[in-house]
Amino acid sequence: MTLLTATSCSLFMLAPPAASPPVLLPYDILKLVGFATGAALHLYLCWMILNRYGIRQVERSLLGLGGSIGLWHLGNFAGTIHQMLFEDARALWWLRLADSLAYVALAFLPPTLAHAHLRIWGWFDNRAPQRIFRPLIVMGYVPLVSLPWVLVKLWSEPYQPPMEKLALLLLPFILWIVFVFGECAAIDWRLSRVWQSARERRFFEVFGATLAGIGALFLLTYVFGARHWPGIGKYFDLIAKLSSLAPTAIVAYYIYRYRYLELVIRQSFVYAVLAVIVLMVYLYGIRRFGLALQARYELRADVVEALLILVVLVLAAPLRRAVEHYLKKLFTTEVGLYRDLVAQVGAEASSYGELAHFIVFAERRLREALSLDEVKIVAVTHANADEAEACRAAEAGQLTEIEQMPLLEPLHALACYPLWREGRVVGLMIVRGNPQLLTSEKREVLAVLAGHIAVAVENCQLLEEKVKLERELAERERLASLGQMAATVAHEVKNPLSAIKSITQVMREDELVSREYARDLDLITGEVDRLNRSVSQLLSFSRPSAVAAAPASLSEIVESVLTLTRAEAEQRLVKISVDLKADPQFDGERTAALKEVLLNLTLNAVQAINAEGEVRIESEKSDDKLRISVTDNGAGIAADQREKIFEPFFTTKQRGTGLGLAIVARRVRELGGDVSVVSPITENRGTKFVVSLPL
Repeated sequence: MTLLTATSCSLFMLAPPAASPPVLLPYDILKLVGFATGAALHLYLCWMILNRYGIRQVERSLLGLGGSIGLWHLGNFAGTIHQMLFEDARALWWLRLADSLAYVALAFLPPTLAHAHLRIWGWFDNRAPQRIFRPLIVMGYVPLVSLPWVLVKLWSEPYQPPMEKLALLLLPFILWIVFVFGECAAIDWRLSRVWQSARERRFFEVFGATLAGIGALFLLTYVFGARHWPGIGKYFDLIAKLSSLAPTAIVAYYIYRYRYLELVIRQSFVYAVLAVIVLMVYLYGIRRFGLALQARYELRADVVEALLILVVLVLAAPLRRAVEHYLKKLFTTEVGLYRDLVAQVGAEASSYGELAHFIVFAERRLREALSLDEVKIVAVTHANADEAEACRAAEAGQLTEIEQMPLLEPLHALACYPLWREGRVVGLMIVRGNPQLLTSEKREVLAVLAGHIAVAVENCQLLEEKVKLERELAERERLASLGQMAATVAHEVKNPLSAIKSITQVMREDELVSREYARDLDLITGEVDRLNRSVSQLLSFSRPSAVAAAPASLSEIVESVLTLTRAEAEQRLVKISVDLKADPQFDGERTAALKEVLLNLTLNAVQAINAEGEVRIESEKSDDKLRISVTDNGAGIAADQREKIFEPFFTTKQRGTGLGLAIVARRVRELGGDVSVVSPITENRGTKFVVSLPL
């Protein structure tokens, strides 16, 4: 310890002071660091674009723009190094070369900037005037014909700074670049209005505002003479020369945070930028501090610098952790919350057995956690026409997010995520409400959650299918027993009923008997027919499917139903009207099932009218479905009975089996359709049954 102290004292107090190196002023440090960062950043971005995309039309323009800006900064960096190394006029070829590189690259900046914007506009906006892009791009490069004269001017005659030597071209060039910046800002504004994603809209808005601000800075600096202002004029000039860092920094930020344009900035590059910042701290902080101590206390500046650097090295690990923490906090806002949300939804997905319950949970949880107005999850099996069309388009285009406005507008959606499962779309996740709430981070979380929700939807559907099959199996077993019983009943009941009806018909032919017992015979005949229908309904319900018939059209099926129901309709003074806007053909099995459906619905409608009513049978084709409706103007169905009418053996009639509508519901399911009821229709009267069948 004593030896270390003595050594330190000898270094600080006894050694002769070293010659003071020239002090770098803040202006010099800003030039050095700014141009070095600009050259490294732009050339690195060019390398990433080239490495990721190859060279296509749009990317070629981006490469040209990035390359021109990068070479501009590289040339200025080389000139700054020359000024720091040589205070006299030595190595002027180096300085002329640096100026040539910088100002040739600067000349390419306006046309390449306009070129890139026009290409991007034509790429992203289908309504853009494509035919005028090529002439505008060619016209943008016309001013470059003056480049040979510029190069000759820079290399001829005694050396002068380019601003002085090219003063004749300064004003036209500045006006040209300001015009181009304004034009590109307008294009960015246009793109921000046509883009569907909130993240991209915000990007183009910020980018356009930045270009407009740079244009205003150029006007102030070079047209209104701010660069000649005493004291701060040189800073205006330097900031204008470094202004291209601002839009590039925006692009780099979006790439780092969102993998914008499918590019990835490696952390090593981020730390390289931080290293430049550390260099700036050394030049402007540590070095100046050492020189100040040397001047005041006669301490050796290099030793002070060494000790301060040693301290920095000791603190390197904590500083690195602090930087990493700050970067995570800066670039991964709310990631922890979203990660927990994904884990929770994924865990809950496996615990739900009913699809409807899971959808209610997922929609509520997503709304609360992500602060969204509305999130709707739709299984493809329950999708309406617009949602089904979106599912088909997603499958056809292999889309992970639907961004096309023709698909989003009918859904009234801000964003729509197909739920993919093993190469097929099983549903949609639709986001609606305030667009300001749907940030880019939330979009990324929703894209991840779509995979978990797709698994949950499929699991729930499989479980429901399992339960449905088990119920159908139990139902078939029950119906098999019922069928055996029904066959016995039919044998024991229908044969006597046939005999009774035959005897009654014989007695009606006897005029003496008929005159005396006419009313009784009519009553017997009606009751026999009613019992026959009840036995037939019992047999029909006990069968798992309808008995096949001959193929027929819908009109033929309706005509046969009218024949069977005409007698009862006339007895009740009920008029039956038919309006078939669609008349498809059906095979034998579908014909038999549909005939049962329409017969039961028509009889139900006729029997619902006490006297002098009307029954309408209508059909129409809509959304690849056939819709058949049977409407009556009877008393209607009470609200507490509407949910029970399709249950077996439920009836509101004094006489009846309660099987007619149960048979309807079963046969419609066999046909792959569904049946619904609306009652009352008007003035607390009327009932409408609608059968929807796939075509």
